[in-house]
Parts: sequence; C-alpha cells; structure tokens
Amino acid sequence: MGVQRVLVFPREAVARDVARELSDAGCRFVAVRADKGERLWNVASLAVYPVPEDGPEHLEPLLQHEKRRLAALARSRGGALLTHVYSSAGGVPAFSRDGLVHEDPTSRIALPYPMPGLRSLPPSAPRWEGLDFGDSGTEIREAVAVAKRMYGTRGAAPQLLEFLMDDAFLEEIEEPGGGTREFLADLVQMAHHMPTRDAGSVLIIPYLAELARSQALSPGARTSLLHVLLGFASELDAATARSADWSAMGGRVELRHLTRLRDRAVAEIPSLIPLWDRESDAARYVLVSLATFGPAQTASLLRTHLADIPAPQGTDRADALALAAALLDEDTNATDMALRQIATWDSALAAQLESPHTPRPQAARAALAACVKRDLPDAVQLP
Repeated sequence: MGVQRVLVFPREAVARDVARELSDAGCRFVAVRADKGERLWNVASLAVYPVPEDGPEHLEPLLQHEKRRLAALARSRGGALLTHVYSSAGGVPAFSRDGLVHEDPTSRIALPYPMPGLRSLPPSAPRWEGLDFGDSGTEIREAVAVAKRMYGTRGAAPQLLEFLMDDAFLEEIEEPGGGTREFLADLVQMAHHMPTRDAGSVLIIPYLAELARSQALSPGARTSLLHVLLGFASELDAATARSADWSAMGGRVELRHLTRLRDRAVAEIPSLIPLWDRESDAARYVLVSLATFGPAQTASLLRTHLADIPAPQGTDRADALALAAALLDEDTNATDMALRQIATWDSALAAQLESPHTPRPQAARAALAACVKRDLPDAVQLP
C-alpha cells in the first residue's frame, strides 16, 4: 500500500533535512518542491507498506500512528503535515518526479511486530426512537407555506428558494416523486452548489431554522434540519482545529465563508433552544451541541436538563454530554478532561490534541458535533 505525505516548512534547509530523514526511513520516493504561492517548501514522499495477509484494513492503526508521528516531526521543525493520503483498498499511486531528491523503486517499510491495534470504542448508547418522517406531500406543502410566510413574494426570497414561491410547484407535488428527506437533501445540496455560495447556504439558514421550528413537520424532518444547522455552525471550528499547525507556521486559511455560515447559524440558536420541551431525545442531543455556541444565552435553560437525554455511564454519548456540560459551564479544566476522555477512543481528536497550537474551545465544539453526527441514524443525516 502506498501512502503519500506532504510536509510543509518555512525554510528550504529544514525541508531538505527532513527529506533526508524520510529517505533514510525507507520511503520509496522523496521530493522537495518550492510552493511559490505561500513562499514555503513542501517535502512530498511516497512510502510503501506490505499489505498483511488478512487485508489492507489491518494497516489502519499503523497508518494512523505514522500520521501522528509525522505531524509531530513537522511541528518540531516549525512546519506542518499537510497531506497524508492512502487508499483503504491498497495499491501504489503515481508520484510526480518534480523536485525528486530520493528514489528507491523497490523500497518497502517493514511492518513492526506486534502491529498497533485500533483504539477500543466505548459501548454505544441506546438507539434513538421516533425519528420517522411524515407524509411527504404534507411536509413539502409546509415547506412552501413557511417560505411564503417568510418572504411574501418571489422577488424577496433568496434565489435558491424562488421555486417554492411558484404556485405551479404545489401542483407538481400532489404526487411527489420523493420523500421529505430527499426534498430537504436536494435543497441543502443545491445551496452548497450555488454559483455564488453566499446566495445558497448562508441566505437559506433563516429559512431552514424556521422550518425546523414548524410542528407541522415530523420529528425526523425537524431533527435532520437541526443537524444541518449544527453542521453550518461547527464547520468553522472543525476547519480551525484541523489547520492549527498550518496556521501557526503562517499558512493562509480561507475561512470567510465558514465564518459567515457560523455567524448566521449561531444567530438562530436562541430561538431554537425553546424547542426543547416538545422535541425528541435525538433532537435535544443536537440542540445541546448547538447550545454550546452561545453558553451565556443557553446554559441557564439547558444545563439542568442534560440528564433528560438517555446516556448510560461509560457510553460514547455519556462522554459527549460531559463535554457539552463543560462547554455550557465554560469550565476550561472540565473541558480539557472531557476532551481527553473522548480522545481515548477518537483517534482524529487525539491527533489534534497532540498539537499545542490546537485551540481547545474550537476543538471541543467540533468534537461534540462529530459525536452527534456519529450517534444519529443515517436516515436523519442529509448529505
């Protein structure tokens, strides 16, 4: 199996030193390339590992360990690990010869013995109940009614929602071709792919929030919409945590669109929290994660109600709710403790926390949103 890595450094001399270390470590190809756009130096390498007899998936723990080791190596030299890519199906990808400083076409990295094992996952909490979607005709007509109440006329609606203002659309859905989930998923996908992104995702957030507040929608539909809003709110934190090393070395990260998404979604949270009393446990779980983006406004309303969510001790959901409680309390020590607990079974979070540059509040909110996503059934996750 071939693994391509790119480490980035602000100085050429450091990049070439690291390139020699990777060559000595058994990489098949190593190249040093100037990144003119960033005035940085990239060290690209291809390492090839033998595939165990029981399948390439058994390399996963080793490759996770190697990714963290290389990130630490780059960090120790003032750089960052930018890319670590491999295919779960195995195979050796092509490697550009641009800037090549080392080549050994037959080199393979010897596997250690014993091989590292996967992190043990905690027991799962009980599955959520009552997340069915309702009659699609009824729910899509409600989506049209909400749009007309909010915008009044076609010209006042965001471009993406103009079709909902057309009376002809209601005639077309007398026998809808798909369910509510498909309708909502298509709406979110269209928002992501609008030619001007701000005319899509950012501008329809108030509409999605209003639709999530509608009791005419089923619990499954409302939960799916709340989860979409959580995704919009948490995407900036996730990107900030992922790029912490890169940002620390002066790399540029374009976050303006994610910031607008977050700000628009967070502005809706105070009006979503009052939904708590009427919502399902799954929707409440999403609301808790949303509430952590504005604890000054939400903690007094939700903090004492976290125990309402079923989360047996020792489960992944219990760990996530402990993190939510710490964020709502704005307790730095408790947040760090909860993060470390989740990192015992979440390798991606563990890798982030190894960096001193990772901002803890952002990592915590992103980790909580990831826990919610893992816990929700696929049926209420809109692509």
